[in-house]
Amino acid sequence: MIEIEQLRYVRLGTRNLPAAIDFAQRILGLQLIEKTDDQATFRSDFRDHTLVYEAGDPAQQSIGLELRSQAELDGAVATLAAHGITATLADAPALRRRKARAMASFRDRSGNTFELVMRPETSGWRYFPSRDAGVTGLAAVALRSTANGADEALWTTLFNAHVSDWVGDAAFIGFDAAHHRLALHPSDRAGILAVEYAVEGLNQVMQAMYFLQSAQVKIMHGPGRRPTSEQIFLTFAGPDDMLFSYVAEGTTVTDKTAHRRRQFPRKRRSFCAWGSESTVPEFSVSED
Repeated sequence: MIEIEQLRYVRLGTRNLPAAIDFAQRILGLQLIEKTDDQATFRSDFRDHTLVYEAGDPAQQSIGLELRSQAELDGAVATLAAHGITATLADAPALRRRKARAMASFRDRSGNTFELVMRPETSGWRYFPSRDAGVTGLAAVALRSTANGADEALWTTLFNAHVSDWVGDAAFIGFDAAHHRLALHPSDRAGILAVEYAVEGLNQVMQAMYFLQSAQVKIMHGPGRRPTSEQIFLTFAGPDDMLFSYVAEGTTVTDKTAHRRRQFPRKRRSFCAWGSESTVPEFSVSED
């Protein structure tokens, strides 16, 4: 079984790198670490970076997941190959861009790209945000899935992941004590749906709502509370049709075997216990 240590980063292509940099600093409140003509990296916590904007096609997206050792990475490549999934080893330039010692990338059945990285860099300097948004770290990634059952099975059979809850066919998948790190939402196309950052608490979520409104950033869902994870959340629009969320609080899963997975109906109240509306197709339901 492939043992994921933690969620490390998200890489996003962008048509307008300067605008994406401005959003990550001024709106999200992340710390700019490095900027070149074609890439910018941002910190949110102890990790060297958790968000990368790269000039290019917005369809070029990937999620970084950390493995503990070279042996684990080699075993992951072999395990994936045995199940018909090709994992491609990174060359030296790609590793320099990711600040990791080794990496292999693969795609799930929907075509979403994941990067298994070994020894990604950690910063010894305190995280210093560009604004006081209360961000404490990268929390989770929501994905669109065109092969939801197959994508779910990939994580729960080949990896050390488990389903914490379902909403309809949407699966909330965790691999550490957090309720989930990945969320797979049935859709008619693949791609990253939302990048989620944890903030200190309810106050920061509500402060963000007023800040986003004053900055004329479109709020897409929330503020609300998820019945699945019990997280307070606020989801808003970012560059290149990407969504971002602030999340706070939430339950933990410390014992996978004892955890009782629940099946919620695909209704609006299953996505938000406070009843907030959403225009996002993956979160909106025509009938309640």
